[in-house]
Amino acid sequence: MTTSVYPRRQRRRQFLRNAAGGAAGLAGVLASPAIAQTRELTFLTIASFVPDTDKELKRQLEEWGKQNNVKTRLDIIAHLQLQTKKAAEVQAKSGHDLTALGPGLGDADLYFDYLVDLADLAKEVGAKNGGWLKPDDYLIRGKWTLLPWWQPPFPMAIRTDLMKQIGETAVPDTWEDWLRIGKKGKAIGHPFGTAIGHSGDANVTLLSILWSYGGTYVAKDGETVTINSPQTREAMEFVKRLYNEAMDPEVVAWDDASNNRCLNAGKCIAIHNPISAFESAKKDNVVVPGTKQPIAEVIDHINTPRGPKGRFATTGFWCVGIWNFSKNVALAKDFLSFHFQPDNQAKWVDAGHGFNMPFLNNLIGHPVYKSDPQYRNIPDVAKVTVPPSWPGPVTAASQQVWDLYILPDMFAQYATGRMTLDQAVAWGEKEIIEIYRKRKG
Repeated sequence: MTTSVYPRRQRRRQFLRNAAGGAAGLAGVLASPAIAQTRELTFLTIASFVPDTDKELKRQLEEWGKQNNVKTRLDIIAHLQLQTKKAAEVQAKSGHDLTALGPGLGDADLYFDYLVDLADLAKEVGAKNGGWLKPDDYLIRGKWTLLPWWQPPFPMAIRTDLMKQIGETAVPDTWEDWLRIGKKGKAIGHPFGTAIGHSGDANVTLLSILWSYGGTYVAKDGETVTINSPQTREAMEFVKRLYNEAMDPEVVAWDDASNNRCLNAGKCIAIHNPISAFESAKKDNVVVPGTKQPIAEVIDHINTPRGPKGRFATTGFWCVGIWNFSKNVALAKDFLSFHFQPDNQAKWVDAGHGFNMPFLNNLIGHPVYKSDPQYRNIPDVAKVTVPPSWPGPVTAASQQVWDLYILPDMFAQYATGRMTLDQAVAWGEKEIIEIYRKRKG
């Protein structure tokens, strides 16, 4: 199993080593065209699963650059490379001016000393866009050291034709429903699919299940580790059954594209995932195996499931920040002001077909979410989406819990039989306590 072969202490030391770690007014910067033309604003971000999103961002950056006689460069990398790249730039105190942060708000705590305070910009952006969804969630140590940028809400993507084939006509609403459906689907060669390995998707789904069964891994105080509880054990028992009865063993080795491929290959009866698989199926004209029918015609998206204690979800909270060692802070802030203008945000969301939902009230009601029945549940999923550290605050420690895949490893150790339930919970508790103790110290 790929989730447990790496020495934990070695990985944590490597992570911590990698992660070690005023401007003049814009009018002054742009006062002289000759000076402005020598300036270059650089932006590091991740490749979107809906590529048109990146094209629109590039278009906006270039448009802003032309308006201000500034050379611009957008560097797009795979999301799994971002952690290493950010750490390297901080260590060198050199690199891009603007950087994507995430997947989570914890980067703003981890790199707190290297990020520009954006309180003035956050106030401006919120006022122009109907306010931020949950502004208190985005404050790190009481400051706006980032701007929340976008989230890909996680509905359930389902194959409606396969559901009919196994006699399921009601809309599934609970995780237990998906255990039942997954068992029936697996019996005919169409299992349920969600990652239980080292991927962002695994973090998202397993946290959603943990919370829906009443479990948490850290308390509201951000210090007390709460993973060792009856509720956690109940969630882990459920995931063990889901893994063994409704899924294929390969899910422990899945990356963030694997479930998309499983759905679009015609294998999975359902996946817990944003709308990216559906969008790629439409774009690539994927058909149901053995037929000429577009598979997108038999995919639907329904609400994220609820558990015994409620309906919860999380996702990658992608944010954007400005390094304080940048020589172009004023330029970077001006571009963000431009990008977060309501019209530009609307164009950007439209390009992403709703995949990239901003954290702004007015954008929840963007027309794209009414343009296709597939998108109808995305705003509802966003309403129950909380930061991955919930109910605790976002910190560098919570970011490490995510980045080191502590919860996927804990769930996988028990689901695959490598550890007993008590052993897996004790292991997870020890790892999380160590992370929080070291970050506090």
